[in-house]
Amino acid sequence: MTYTEVRVTAESNKFHVSNVQMYEYLDQARHDWYRYCILIGVEAVIVHISADFKKEIFNRDQLQIRTRLERVGNTSFTLKQVVTNNRDELVASAEVVMATIDRQVRTKVTVPNELRLMINQDTPLNLLINNRDS
Repeated sequence: MTYTEVRVTAESNKFHVSNVQMYEYLDQARHDWYRYCILIGVEAVIVHISADFKKEIFNRDQLQIRTRLERVGNTSFTLKQVVTNNRDELVASAEVVMATIDRQVRTKVTVPNELRLMINQDTPLNLLINNRDS
């Protein structure tokens, strides 16, 4: 399945990072997915997100967020996000359902075939983006 990997440094003015901040990191890690959708002519918007928080995240922890395409439906697709710390411990996971919409009319549209075909590829998304940009 097509995937992205993003590294972030957790930052907080407190001892630990709040779960609300984790949603920001997860959103940051989906940036290339939003960008790719725009490149193929649709916009992706979140219609559902659920997260499980497994371990506390402390200020200055190095996090890796891996996001992969999990499922593709008619007008939506699901991303699975897994967050690990620098000790390779699972700290959080999330499932995000994204609807594909027409950018002009703002209504749901069918998931483009380019995205649908990614379910069977084991490719970093940035390679697909770079190929479309060139």
